[in-house]
This record gives sequence, structure tokens and C-alpha cells, in this order.
Amino acid sequence: MPEFVIQQHQQQLQQQPQLIHWDLMLRTGSVLATWQIPEPPQNWPKKTITCTRIFDHHLKYLTYQGPLSDNRGHVKIAAAGQYHPLQITENLWQLTLTGDNINGKLTLQLLKLDQWKMTFNGETK
Repeated sequence: MPEFVIQQHQQQLQQQPQLIHWDLMLRTGSVLATWQIPEPPQNWPKKTITCTRIFDHHLKYLTYQGPLSDNRGHVKIAAAGQYHPLQITENLWQLTLTGDNINGKLTLQLLKLDQWKMTFNGETK
């Protein structure tokens, strides 16, 4: 089964408060398809969250924790594991996550451009 990781990304922008979001990264071949999510995994169950599809990341981010180049912040792994694709199309990703801190069915559905609707039915620690 392919791997996934959820990273907590803390950004410190000059003269602004610290910003935090979570990156859901799903291994697809030689890259990580990535969605930026404004809420922590503990808030995902039985909730609809609008998230943003961002650029694909390098595979090194499956295990990387630490500072990001160009003062873009710091990342740490919030959850990791494997996923089983149920259906993956251009506009819909349905999969089952099996991980250390999260387990359940995740659905990502394209709304418009890079905006997606995410729902998660499962458990988090």
C-alpha cells in the first residue's frame, strides 16, 4: 500500500503572528500529492473542511521533520502510515488511512480550481 504523512507546518512571517496548517501528503509514484488543511487531524472526524491542493512534494517529506529552507517555517510529523485507494480520479480521491495516529475513510472532492472538500470518517489520537 502507498504511504501517507500528515505534517504540522508552523510558519513565522515577519511582523505577523505564527501561522499553523497541516499538509496531507499521499505518495503517488515518485511524488507526494499534497493538500494544505487549516485544521489539525483531531478536528477532522465527521466534519467537512475546505482545503487547498498545493504543489507535489519530494518523497523526502515522508520522514522529514525540521526547519524549511528560506525561513518558510518548521514541520513535524503529526501522523504517518499507509493508505488504500478506493477511488482516485482527477476530481475525487477516496481512500482508507491506516496509520499510527489516524485510521478511517478520507474523501477529497474538487470544488473549484485548487479548492477541495475533505471529509473524514474515522478515529484520531
